[in-house]
Parts: sequence; structure tokens; C-alpha cells
Amino acid sequence: MRILLVEDDPEVLNYFAQALRRLRPDLEIVEASNGREAFDYFLNMPFDLVLSDQRMPQMSGLDLLRAVRNHSNIPFVLFSSDRHAEEEALDYGVSEYLSKPIGMFVLGSVLGRYL
Repeated sequence: MRILLVEDDPEVLNYFAQALRRLRPDLEIVEASNGREAFDYFLNMPFDLVLSDQRMPQMSGLDLLRAVRNHSNIPFVLFSSDRHAEEEALDYGVSEYLSKPIGMFVLGSVLGRYL
């Protein structure tokens, strides 16, 4: 199973990656620091789940969601400290919208629902 993890803050990216590896050591986690980088990965390899921050430079999580939805119906979980974009994300077919901070229990639940 392969997850695309997208977060522009290196510390938060590392936290999520380590938490996911603890929860599911069998996962392959591909890390991207912005939406453009993530979309390039998405176009070049198969993924089972996308976990993405909403607020990022170059290409937001919402823009990434729109681009991904033009190609696939893959489970896509968007997270943010700002719930402002939730309605628009739901309109574009986000699987789930989570508010930061996100703990291990919530991450484990997300993995259980989509993998």
C-alpha cells in the first residue's frame, strides 16, 4: 500500500510520516512538500490514499484535490487548521476533511477507513 503525504511544514510532514509508519509499518509513504510536487508523483505512480494539507505554497491542497479528481477517484483526505475550505473541498469530492492538530487515534481511524 502506498500513501502520498503532502505537507509544506517539514516538522509536521515528519510527524505525520513517523506516525503513519508506527501505525502501519507495511505502508510505503511518498512525501511531497507542495501540491505541484505531489501531483507529479501522482501522475507517475499509483497510490492507495492521498493525505494532504490544505494551505501550501505553489498549489494548495484544494487545487491538488481538483487536479487529482480529473484523473482518479482515489481516497483523498484533506487537513487544515482552517476549516474555511471544507465546503468547497466536499463539493470537489474530498473523502474527508480533518482539522489540525491530528493525533494518532484519528490517523489510525483514517487508515482503517480507506486502506
